[in-house]
Amino acid sequence: MSLSNLPRDVLVGTALLGATFVAGVYVGKRYFLFRRKKSQKIFEGKNDPRRGYLLRLSLRQHPAAKKLEQVGTEHHTDSRYLEQRLSGATSQDVSSDVAQLLGNLTKAIGSRKVLEMGRSYGYNPLILALVLPADGKVTACVCDTEDITCARASWREAGVEDKIDVRIKPAEETLDDLISAEETGTFDLVSLNMADRQNCKKCYEKCLRLLRSGGILAIDGVLGRGAVLTAKSTDTMSQELHLLNEAILRDARVSLSTLPLGDGMTLCFKI
Repeated sequence: MSLSNLPRDVLVGTALLGATFVAGVYVGKRYFLFRRKKSQKIFEGKNDPRRGYLLRLSLRQHPAAKKLEQVGTEHHTDSRYLEQRLSGATSQDVSSDVAQLLGNLTKAIGSRKVLEMGRSYGYNPLILALVLPADGKVTACVCDTEDITCARASWREAGVEDKIDVRIKPAEETLDDLISAEETGTFDLVSLNMADRQNCKKCYEKCLRLLRSGGILAIDGVLGRGAVLTAKSTDTMSQELHLLNEAILRDARVSLSTLPLGDGMTLCFKI
């Protein structure tokens, strides 16, 4: 029997059944992809209960570090900071889990001399200084807009203020000063935050010069808040950061691991 001989109701019903089947397959596939994508996400945000669980069972903080972290949290809620954050003018954050990892790495390789160029309002230098031996030293590069008044009080409370040498200069100037002072190859660990950093490749090269063989260069912010994924020709900093990530992958002078911590962290182990 040809289709033209079938009753109209049968034809309409068959068409509706077919359309329902196709729609079901489409919706099911989209739902599956959505669930798979969602399940692949590490955390939904800083308040994700899974992240809270991991921090509760892994984070060990000195009382002075806890206070300083709270100061940083309160600072990030004020209107001036939020305005800067929205405009992209700052991305300074206290990330206690990242700082603890750096502290553990510092201790694991027996560091005595560390260079810290993060943007944590003095939190990272405190964590690093706490794990260094009595004769250890943290050279902390601080930008002129970074208020470390509370940090100094916390450093004194923790008894590590004498271990921290503060340089209030742009990162490249600090690196040039250290190289001019013939301190190349003397640092055990260098921590570099790439957020809003220009001349990424130059900073990387200078940090590598200062690092000893077997030392660790920890680069935070390698995702550029996601901008490296969609870097446009007008976004110079994102382009530079993406090119640096590509260059590190091909750099035979280091072994590397990139971790999904914070805004992305690459650990470079100098060969």
